Amino acid sequence: MSQLPRKYAITGNEEELDTIIKMLEKNRANEMCQIRAKTHSLTSLKQILGPKLSGIVLINSSSYDGSQLGPFHGVHLTSKDAQDNALIQDIKKAGARYIAASCHNQAELEIANRIKCDFVTLSPVHIASCHPEAATIGWQGFSKLAKFAIMPVFALGGVGADDLTTAQQHGAYGVAGVSNFWQ
Repeated sequence: MSQLPRKYAITGNEEELDTIIKMLEKNRANEMCQIRAKTHSLTSLKQILGPKLSGIVLINSSSYDGSQLGPFHGVHLTSKDAQDNALIQDIKKAGARYIAASCHNQAELEIANRIKCDFVTLSPVHIASCHPEAATIGWQGFSKLAKFAIMPVFALGGVGADDLTTAQQHGAYGVAGVSNFWQ
């Protein structure tokens, strides 16, 4: 199926890059992660984080500034950015090995299918500390929606590494998370 790791760690929307550096140094066991530092450009992320990276590292599309991806392996698209064909073509030209997308419903999964994402996150499965107000889909909803994806789907939202077996039983390829993955 895929050579992707089964666990996908996502940083919080950290404004201080020192915080992200500490997270990366402390958690080298994370084989794949997304740097979600939306107030920083790709250029600044490359300069400051580049030497600290290991494993498969994607940046959030909010940080993409049109430059070459350099030490980053790809871009994780927000659900809004997944609809921007010009942005996606630019990201491919910048050397992305992986393009992922955040999905929350069938329509967003169909967009991810159309643009041929390498993987997606599907959320929120449960209440998550970063989005406590969001309506959840639960495992049954996750299972129904995941069937629409033609690529690996990571369960996100109130799940942790310990939920991998449950997630796979409901059609997930793996699990993704913010707070539960940087312990």
